[in-house]
Amino acid sequence: MKKILYSVFMLATMVLAACSSEDTTEPDVKRGMVLKANVEDTDTRATITDNEGKWKFAFAEGDVVKVGNDKVTGYYTFTNDGTVFTSTDAKQTAEAANWCAFFPDEKISLENQSGDFADVANKYALAGATASATTGSDGLTVTMKAKAAVLRIVGVNNDDIIDINVKTADDKYVSGFTAKKNSAGFSVQKSDTKVSLLSKKGAGVYYVVVPAGVKLSVYNGDKALYSGDKTMSTTKADGLKAGKYYTLTTGMTKGKADNSLGQTIEWVQLWAGGPKFATENVAKKLNWSEATAKGSAYVWGANWRTPTKDELNFVTEHNLTPINAKAEFSND
Repeated sequence: MKKILYSVFMLATMVLAACSSEDTTEPDVKRGMVLKANVEDTDTRATITDNEGKWKFAFAEGDVVKVGNDKVTGYYTFTNDGTVFTSTDAKQTAEAANWCAFFPDEKISLENQSGDFADVANKYALAGATASATTGSDGLTVTMKAKAAVLRIVGVNNDDIIDINVKTADDKYVSGFTAKKNSAGFSVQKSDTKVSLLSKKGAGVYYVVVPAGVKLSVYNGDKALYSGDKTMSTTKADGLKAGKYYTLTTGMTKGKADNSLGQTIEWVQLWAGGPKFATENVAKKLNWSEATAKGSAYVWGANWRTPTKDELNFVTEHNLTPINAKAEFSND
């Protein structure tokens, strides 16, 4: 199941198809259906991949959709053949039924996610229903909508211990999704005991799928995370928007610090695990001895130092522009 993700998620709707289980009360129903998957927004489709700063979601060959209806108790499995979804077991109904489809399964565990960008689509809950009741004799068309949001967790320090857990408004831990059989939606699976959705060590960028549309509290262990320079732990009552991603950090990425001259200098951290760069330059040119001085001997005091060549190259190569981060050398 190949999937990829990108930068501004407006995930999509899609079409999926039919499901059902045994119905022994109706004699002449047929098995086998084809489902065409339609995407409501072409900028938001099922493989999640990066394209010009947008997250695109497109179904991949081998992807599975579970489909049920209000005449049966179970689900049929439809598999993407590269063009459409097909099922040899899906059974038409003798009377028109309301069909609901769920991707990637009727139950989705959110525990112990990898944090990898490419794995988000494997947990990205989508659900939809047929526009009207049908027997399925002409196949099924279901427009699916995202039921999940994504947390982009940035570990800012190399020694960070990351343990993401999420609680609902009733103080239960989120553990996954369960399909609502006839309502084209998912309910949130909960646990009374702590559930880690992501466990990592060190600086980095990690992605975590969480429920959308419900009030959530998000923690790193027992600590709040940051949104910009403010702590963020609890969403509003309507929760996170489906199909969107939200960046949270394990610590502040901008702030202020004093130098030995009595000045307060603003700083910004430009990448995960990176140093905190001053947002203004040292006022004068430094000779080699001054530029390489350590501790209290440095011109701005022990809290500051000159960036290394590798750090400056990183800023230049990645077009990081919040500060004027460059150094010029001369033999004068």
